[in-house]
Amino acid sequence: MIDESQAGNQPEKPWIEIHDPVITSEALVAEIDRRVAARRTELGPVNLIFPTFGHVSTYPEPPAGHAYNPNLYYYLKQANQSPPPTVEPVLAPSPATRLPFLGRLWQLIRGEMHNLILFYVNQMAGDQNRLNIDLISTLNELTREIQAQQAEIDRLRAQLKPGEEGME
Repeated sequence: MIDESQAGNQPEKPWIEIHDPVITSEALVAEIDRRVAARRTELGPVNLIFPTFGHVSTYPEPPAGHAYNPNLYYYLKQANQSPPPTVEPVLAPSPATRLPFLGRLWQLIRGEMHNLILFYVNQMAGDQNRLNIDLISTLNELTREIQAQQAEIDRLRAQLKPGEEGME
């Protein structure tokens, strides 16, 4: 075993050693490097775009000066303003809780069972809330995309000559 003081004195070895008289580890590493380079050249550059972590898209305002579907923006605004669901324990009084000893025991058991159910309901409500946020953000981004496309269509229509408008 080598301690840390001796580690710096070791000659650098290849990352793989092959004990074969026909092929050496250097030749194998060179072939792997050649194949990787050829594959990268064949596939071209890799352009990975990752979404922003935790991004919540905000409500896009209706476009000014353009006709738009008021229902789209009304319901989109309602979805953006809706609060997340909350689940709180609400236990109605029970006549069984009035008994001296058993009533208190029943109240404790009943409360804990209710809390157990709420634990699982809150997990599902949290998952649904995350899904709602993602869907609303998606709708907001799609609406922005529609606005940008409509602006591009309007710009292209404005570039058309008056005589060419009939050819649409």
